[in-house]
Amino acid sequence: MGAGARGDAEEREAAIPGDGVTVLHRFEAFLRGSYGWVAPALAAGGWTLWSYLRLRPPRSVTAHHLAAYERWSWHHLSYSDVLHLYRVHALYNHAAPYIHTAIEYPVLTGLFMWVAAWFPGVQGYFAASAAGLGICVIVSVWLLYRSAPRRAWIFALSPLLVFYALLNWDMLAIALMLLGWDAYRRRRYLLAGVWLSAGTFAKLFPAVLLLFCAAELWGEERSAQTRKGRVAAPAAGRVAAPPEGSAARRNLVRLLGGSVAFAAVVNLPFVALNPVKWGDFYSFNATRHDTSGILYELHIVSGWPIAGFDALIAVLVGGFAAFFIWRVLHRRATAEVAAAATFTFFILLNKTFSPQYMVWILVFGLMAGWPGWTYAGIMVAGLVDFVDASITFTLIQSYSRAWSWYWTEVYHLNLALRNSSIAVALAGALWDSRSQRCRLPRLQTSRLRSSGSED
Repeated sequence: MGAGARGDAEEREAAIPGDGVTVLHRFEAFLRGSYGWVAPALAAGGWTLWSYLRLRPPRSVTAHHLAAYERWSWHHLSYSDVLHLYRVHALYNHAAPYIHTAIEYPVLTGLFMWVAAWFPGVQGYFAASAAGLGICVIVSVWLLYRSAPRRAWIFALSPLLVFYALLNWDMLAIALMLLGWDAYRRRRYLLAGVWLSAGTFAKLFPAVLLLFCAAELWGEERSAQTRKGRVAAPAAGRVAAPPEGSAARRNLVRLLGGSVAFAAVVNLPFVALNPVKWGDFYSFNATRHDTSGILYELHIVSGWPIAGFDALIAVLVGGFAAFFIWRVLHRRATAEVAAAATFTFFILLNKTFSPQYMVWILVFGLMAGWPGWTYAGIMVAGLVDFVDASITFTLIQSYSRAWSWYWTEVYHLNLALRNSSIAVALAGALWDSRSQRCRLPRLQTSRLRSSGSED
């Protein structure tokens, strides 16, 4: 047999699928290819499955037993709002949300709860809720991977998912927000407006990203108009190309038009049928009083009326957002950087803090590309905060004498750790974005197309 024939035979043998090396290479290529998101998705799915197994009530637990089960769940670090509000709102009666009963969440979350409650019993309801939220976790990983694999891996490996993926319905809004962000990055502005509006009416936080995406498109229109004024008139007999400013304007209209249209479709029917029940979410949060924010912790606003505190927050956060709108308009910050900074600043000052907000800060930070060390601080503080909340509710509900000691010696240490972790992460992110100021125009690619037809 000639040398050429032997070489061909060796190549054919090496290509046999059963060969261990070849299979390994194919698996490696699979992970690096279009399906690379599967590995982090499996990791995140594992966290979520563990969370479900931790939280699911035994078969003996019915809706009428949930009060006792909740006391047990706090003691065993297994509490979930998904189960708690099933009892509080009597979801098993299938009353129409925002028509026959009020829900303290925006309409898409209320509808999610109502649909899941049609599954039989507490166990069926929680399994359906966990399946839906688990899909949202997987979708979030996929979307983060499309932007950068590192982001997906950081999110997928975060232990926060064990405690917060099924604590509340936040993963629904996070997935919708990431769908909007992905559509925006791919210049599908009408679809981006729809998705971001959907996220806003699952939980209001995605409205921050929608605001700065609109500001970024507005800034592109301003820049296009400036460039237009510098371009000389076309030579005689030649047709001038359509100005970039008109394309940017159409993109902005698509984004806002999609968001307003979706908001009208999902809200107006409930407003027409029962405006009081529909507006309960807004009145509930307007009158909600908590003292977990950093301004209370520093005794800056102790004793203030709720209206006065809300006015102060509106001024501080509004001024912070206005500063970043200016930066976005002048191409000194991207929409993601501005949204992450403004959202984190708001959460730091807000009168109310729920432990799962740490997942929101993590996701906003990933979109903005914060320094890696900030994620570690957020995760540690988020885990400590969950344990602290569980101990707090256990001691309060059991009327333990240890509560006064815990309140004095431990509770405020956790608040200090949480608030300082958020503040340090925000400061580090702001410093990092400041150091990248001169490089931003080169790193950011224009989202304009010459035709202006993105949808």
